[in-house]
Amino acid sequence: MPRHPIAFHLPTPLPALPTTPRPSPSPLQSTITSTLNSTDYDLVALPLTNEAWQERWERLCLRPVEDEEELEKLSPSQLEKREREREGVDREADEWRRDGGLKRDEVNVSRLEESQAVVCTASDWLELDSPDEGIRFDSELALRAELAQALYLSLPVLILPAPSLANRAFLPSYARAISGLLAMGGASAFTQISIKIPISDPLELITQGPAPSTSASVPNSGSASLAQNNNHSNKHKRMSSLSTRPTSMHQAQLNQIIAQAGSASFGASGSQGAGAGVGSGNHQGLRIASGASSTLSTRSSANVATGDPSSTWEMWDCIRSLCNYHPRLSVTLDLSNPLPPSVGALARWTAEPVKYIWLPAGSFIPNAKGYPVLSKACQAFLKGMSKQNPTYVLSGTTTLRHPAGGPNAYLQYVRHITSSPTTGPNGAPSDEYTSGYADYLQAPLQPLMDDLGSATYDVFERDPVKYKQYEEAITLALGDLPANVKHVITVVGAGRGPLVACALRALTRANRQASVYAVEKNANAFITLQERKAIEWGDSVQIFFGDMRTVEVPEQCDIMVSELLGSFGDNELSPECLDGAMRFLKPSGISIPISYTAHVAPISSSKLFYDVHQPTRAAGAAETPYVVMMSQVNLISGDGGGVSGRCGEKVQQCWQFEHPRRDLILDATGAPLTNTHNTRSSRHTFHIPHAATLHGLAGYFEAHLYSNVGLSIHPENAHRVSPDMFSWFPLYFPLKESIYLPSNSELEVNLWRLCDSKGRKIWYEWSVESYLPIPLNAGLPTPTSAGLTPNGSRHVSAAGMPGGQPSPLMDAPFSPGFGSLSANLPGAGVGAGAAAGAAGEIRVKIGQSSLHNPAGVHSWVGL
Repeated sequence: MPRHPIAFHLPTPLPALPTTPRPSPSPLQSTITSTLNSTDYDLVALPLTNEAWQERWERLCLRPVEDEEELEKLSPSQLEKREREREGVDREADEWRRDGGLKRDEVNVSRLEESQAVVCTASDWLELDSPDEGIRFDSELALRAELAQALYLSLPVLILPAPSLANRAFLPSYARAISGLLAMGGASAFTQISIKIPISDPLELITQGPAPSTSASVPNSGSASLAQNNNHSNKHKRMSSLSTRPTSMHQAQLNQIIAQAGSASFGASGSQGAGAGVGSGNHQGLRIASGASSTLSTRSSANVATGDPSSTWEMWDCIRSLCNYHPRLSVTLDLSNPLPPSVGALARWTAEPVKYIWLPAGSFIPNAKGYPVLSKACQAFLKGMSKQNPTYVLSGTTTLRHPAGGPNAYLQYVRHITSSPTTGPNGAPSDEYTSGYADYLQAPLQPLMDDLGSATYDVFERDPVKYKQYEEAITLALGDLPANVKHVITVVGAGRGPLVACALRALTRANRQASVYAVEKNANAFITLQERKAIEWGDSVQIFFGDMRTVEVPEQCDIMVSELLGSFGDNELSPECLDGAMRFLKPSGISIPISYTAHVAPISSSKLFYDVHQPTRAAGAAETPYVVMMSQVNLISGDGGGVSGRCGEKVQQCWQFEHPRRDLILDATGAPLTNTHNTRSSRHTFHIPHAATLHGLAGYFEAHLYSNVGLSIHPENAHRVSPDMFSWFPLYFPLKESIYLPSNSELEVNLWRLCDSKGRKIWYEWSVESYLPIPLNAGLPTPTSAGLTPNGSRHVSAAGMPGGQPSPLMDAPFSPGFGSLSANLPGAGVGAGAAAGAAGEIRVKIGQSSLHNPAGVHSWVGL
């Protein structure tokens, strides 16, 4: 089990600046060394800058709100002096905007030696998403100065403050600024940028109960929590001092937002404390703290219908999407707020690049003896995140919030719960043979076109579970054959001989006699078979070199054994190979496996999506399936029928192949005349219970070997069918473009397995469509309010949806596959539309992908 790094957030005040020249250690360097040597911490965390930097920035970039009455009392000479002082500050500010940079007394970390074992945080008072345009731009300039210092010192990371939930409208501005920061330093830049994202929105958690009325106020306890966690918009009590900047074109829009927010209430009117001064050169102080919170409350109440606390994740999703999944951008997950109650909502973070987890002392609860511990839900979450090997940052541990244990109790506890053994794919223990494969894209094997190397065979043969299952299946099959008769077992695709060894052991267990034939087309692997026959098997095995579709063997067999399965069951052309080998089998013979099925599920994975879309990859990389040991992946579908009741299971079966097939038309050699019987298509509807970003599809397989013995990598069945098996990783079908799916949406997936008329290649094609179901009892408009007048003409209306919002059906009276809008309404006639109406909902299409890999232009498997 790897040791997860844990950082200690140094309490303030921090050590003074150095007073001795190098190489003498600075006070900060001495503190860092002393902390790490005297504790079990691996790193320390501290702010990159100090209060002197904030004071200078506010002096240069913010103008105080001035009292008009006080100004009237000043004499003309005093006013002139104030104006000269203001002009001097404005000049100094513009010089800073031109030149940038920090001063020595404004930074906590000034030497390269101090940057070792350090996690630095950026100034938390910066507002890249402020409603004030001037504050946004000056905050970006300030943050560029801080990142320049971080790059200069080669700091491993700079953790940035979270955007404000109350300023969601300006989140694209925040993301744009981050994108610009990621361009600093060029391709050789070392410092990572990590965004500190809260695990939840307190208001959203409060409103997960029964939906309050529009006039209901949030309890004061919630107000206090919100004030603590969402006070980003009321940090600055002064106005922007950009006197040379013309009034923003969007100031009228901003004023309208403020006016709307100010007309609402959020608990007690003073619950937010001091108001925020906002302006853009108009010298007007505006108090919007309470209004901003009220806007947040309205938004959160709207989410009650979905039951999906997703605002903080959605905030991150917007940032990383606008930053184009940059590899140096990651998440610092802040656990200051309570965890969302939904496991599905938490699972989203397993697919994101969470590099740091912020654990303040307030996240801990006292146990019976007063020691700090985490809730069981939080423990389970941290253990689930351990596969990403995050760095844990403990803060506030010296404040003695808990009666027992002292500051080290937090560290000891986190070290304990993060050192528990992790599990590998399908719940199997992590294995040395699979290390290094997590989320690594591998091209699927093409054993028909390419001869495998001995090292590849060696990796597969280290899996004891697969061969145990095969041995058991062969033993059971032999037990069902007549005794006292010599049977024939033929192993096709024998490789280096592990299935042959399984057959010999099964004969001993079943107390049966049989001739064993082994067929292999790989000339190099055939040498290994020759060696094993000479040293191990002797006359008990006969080996034959050649392609199973054309080679001849002395007699037909009672049992034909093969292991031609791929991650999707048929992607290594097991159907085509076994079709050609069925001539080996007696009419009453048994094929092992008897059948196998392909399964699919929608997934989210930032890492896989980024890796597929790297510019260094060949054209068509996003239209090529890959074999992947999936780790930082979230399966986003849910069980049950969804809103419409028509959705399938979380993981759905695509198609099945069975052997032997006795209904094929064969040529003179015993091979099928055509391969069209092996083409397949499937259509699936998945329920998406929690908002997510779709990055692709995961493919799995299950194989029925014989009787009750099988193989499975199905994520929900593998632990029952073939636990701890690691021979196969899932197949990843990427998407060219990610698709955002809101909570309770539906995803339709289409998959095809196709072949050319010449029988030379097989390929897959895939596409997806997304829909949003609209329940009839959720304010569905009448035909008139939906824009359909009694005489069938169209008109526009905003009626019909909660809160008087325009209906999404207003411009979409036809929902594909479900008839017209009017047909879906109560009292509609028969037909598809009436069926949907009986189900109590209709749906609106919200997204679609292109067709991936048409005609196998980018990816195919050769016959």
